Amino acid sequence: MKKRIICFGDSNTWGYNPVNGTRYDENIRWPMVLQKLLGDGYQIIEEGQNGRTIANADPWEWGCKCGIDYIIPMVESHDPFDVLIIMLGSNDLKDKFNLPAGDIAGSMQNMLMKTKSFLKYKCGAEPKILIVAPPHIGDDFEKSPFAPFFNADKCVRNSKELAKWYKLVADQFGCDFFDAASVCKAGDVDYLHLMEDGHKALAEGIYRKLKQGTTEE
Repeated sequence: MKKRIICFGDSNTWGYNPVNGTRYDENIRWPMVLQKLLGDGYQIIEEGQNGRTIANADPWEWGCKCGIDYIIPMVESHDPFDVLIIMLGSNDLKDKFNLPAGDIAGSMQNMLMKTKSFLKYKCGAEPKILIVAPPHIGDDFEKSPFAPFFNADKCVRNSKELAKWYKLVADQFGCDFFDAASVCKAGDVDYLHLMEDGHKALAEGIYRKLKQGTTEE
């Protein structure tokens, strides 16, 4: 039986192409690159969505893209599965939410509490969970077309602090942790989204992490 892996995230998991606003094809998107690396013994389930937050309702996104609201029906619909990869947090850095990195990690904490409880007591399952700190927002983000939605200085600084907080939360809940910024960075088109080389590097980094099979960084 194939091992099933869910990739739950925002536009960088969906495969947003910052050059033209379309979606990268499956030869580029990191979950599908990961699929090729893992081979036929695995099935990757893509669950990326543009604009998804961890726990903040964004009126610009119709108020319906809170990951904490969607994750329970999502995991139930895909049950059983072996690994849940969560890479969220970049959209929670928007200026309208005005949240420091520690509070965003607190939202991740609540998501894990809710999800792990549901999986264990409703589904009778305890799949491996890998928390991925998203790529840093680029230092020149003030040049980005998305800059009006963020405070450039603040969001860059907080994006760089997410990893240390996520690692604490991952350890608290017995989850694996990976820092995407250790292998890739946002491209110079909008300083927010991955380019083709970033998707490839992230897939390779997560592949190594999954094969390593430990909670150690």
